Amino acid sequence: MSDQQETPKKKRTGRIVLVVVILALVTGGIVAYVRIALSGFQSTDDASVKGNQVVISAVILDRITRLAAGEGDRVSQGQTLVTLDDATLKAQEEQSRVNEQFAAQNITLATIKMDQARTDLERGTVQFQSKIIPQEQYDHLKIALQSAQAQLDIATTQEKLAAAQLRSVETNLANTIISSTIDGVVAKKWAMPGDVVQPAQPIYTLFDLNDLWIEANFKETQIRYLAVGNPVTITIDAFPGTTFTGKVETIGAAAAAQFALIPPSNATGNFTKVTQRVPVRISINHTNTPTGDPTARLVPGMSATVRVATSK
Repeated sequence: MSDQQETPKKKRTGRIVLVVVILALVTGGIVAYVRIALSGFQSTDDASVKGNQVVISAVILDRITRLAAGEGDRVSQGQTLVTLDDATLKAQEEQSRVNEQFAAQNITLATIKMDQARTDLERGTVQFQSKIIPQEQYDHLKIALQSAQAQLDIATTQEKLAAAQLRSVETNLANTIISSTIDGVVAKKWAMPGDVVQPAQPIYTLFDLNDLWIEANFKETQIRYLAVGNPVTITIDAFPGTTFTGKVETIGAAAAAQFALIPPSNATGNFTKVTQRVPVRISINHTNTPTGDPTARLVPGMSATVRVATSK
C-alpha cells in the first residue's frame, strides 16, 4: 500500500517540476525577446513638439488703437498686426518740418551776410593798403567776416539738428505700424486695444507651424549611443495610434540644467548625483497628407515619445 500511495505523490511532484520548468523557459524566452527587441534602440517620453517663436512687441511707448488678428489666426509676413496712436507724433512731425524750414532760411540769411562781409573785407583791404581807412576799421571788417562765418556754421548745425529730429519722429511714426515678421499662427494675444504698451512689451506671440521639430531630453547615459542622422519613430500623445518619423538633427552641447534660471552648484558638501538630461533635436518628416491628418495639426508644446534606432 505504501508503494501505491507514493506513486501519486511522485506524479504530482513531477507535474509541479514540469510546470516550473515550463514557466522558467517561457519567462526566459520573454526576457530574451524583450532584450533583442529593445537592443539597438534608445527611447524617452521626455519630449515635446517645438517651433520657432516670435514675439511681436512695441518699440515706443504708445496706445494701441487697433489689433488686426486674434488667437488662432494665420498671418503672413509683412501683414499689419498692430496700429498705435500716431496723433502726437504727427504733430511733432509737423513741428520738426517747420523747424527744418526755419533752419534752412537761417542758412540762407547767414550766407548772404557772409558774402557781404567778404565783399566788405576785400574792399577794405584795398582801401587800407591805399591808406584810405585806418587800421581799426580794417580790423573791424575782418572780425565781421569771422562773425558771419560763425553764424553760418551755427545755422548749418541747426539745420542738421532739425533734420535729425525730423528723421527721429518719422522713425517713431513708422513704428506705430507693427507687422508680422513671419508666416505663422497667433498663439497668444497679450494686449487689447486701448492699452498703453511699453517698449519691448509683448503684444502677440507667433509660431511658425511650417517648421516644427521634436526636442527630446535623453539621459546622459543614453547620449553615447546617439548620432546625427539616426532614424527616429515618434508618437504624439494627442494622436494615439499615429506614428511619425524623423531623424536626429543635433545633439545638445550642454545638459539642459545649464540653462535653468538657477543652474545647479555641485561645489557643496551635500552633493547628490542626479542623472542629467541632454536635449536632442529631432526633425519631423512632412509628407503630402489628406486634409485633417494629424501631421497638419501638430502644435508646439504637445507631448511626445521618441524611439531612436542606433547602431548598438
